[in-house]
Amino acid sequence: MKKRLKPVKAILLVLSGKGGVGKSVVSATFAAILSGSGLRVGLMDADIYGPSSALLFGAHELPAEGAEGLTPPVRGGVKVMSVDLFAKGKPIPLTGSAAQQVVLELLALTDWGELDCLIVDMPPATGDIMLSLTSLGKKEVAAVVVTMPDRLSVTVAHRVLQLLKSGRVPTIGVLGNMLRHSRAGGANEGSGPRKLAREFSVPLLGLLPYDGGVTRAVERSDIGALMGTRFAEQLRLSMRPFIASLGAGKGRARRVVPRHVPGMARRPR
Repeated sequence: MKKRLKPVKAILLVLSGKGGVGKSVVSATFAAILSGSGLRVGLMDADIYGPSSALLFGAHELPAEGAEGLTPPVRGGVKVMSVDLFAKGKPIPLTGSAAQQVVLELLALTDWGELDCLIVDMPPATGDIMLSLTSLGKKEVAAVVVTMPDRLSVTVAHRVLQLLKSGRVPTIGVLGNMLRHSRAGGANEGSGPRKLAREFSVPLLGLLPYDGGVTRAVERSDIGALMGTRFAEQLRLSMRPFIASLGAGKGRARRVVPRHVPGMARRPR
């Protein structure tokens, strides 16, 4: 595993703890944003029970087998790996420990090559897969937590942040998603994500709007249309510090997370 991930400069775990908050769409859109910024990007779908990354990118072919491992399909400059490329829409009835093993093996068998960032679309809940992937033993692993503004989503996201804190996983911040009013005001919709960020002393990266254009793009597996939505533009603005930390447009990745993120010390170069 360590040898396989050695050429990967940064790993970003996208978590929510709860399904249905738009975590997978955030992961896929952000992967496309990074690729469009000139960075080398991979997207690993670790949500083994409800994989969707391949669908979002319109990737259907089996990964090619080579001397260095499995070569993931590439869409829009993003290397996409998902168990659904093998399952083809069929359910995957696995226990927690078995699912964990499948994800780790798929991660290790994939020939990612040199990447500036590997985005991992994490499964809901705080089980075996999350515990394994947050303890990969790489300083370059960081996390972002996605939540909707409702009380249930925020409560579950709170548990995820607690676990990240106890595991000393650097958290670049909280993203509020699917807000009807993404700016200040609007029935104070953003109060839940803001409170989470304050409590855990991490940045509130942004409040992403509910955007019907996202649904239409997802229905067509049209990543280009997805990139043209208000949602994608707001996500780009929200993640500017992280994009800059990867050295977008400068040919190589630099720091993995901005300096103000707790738990991430400056690494000598």
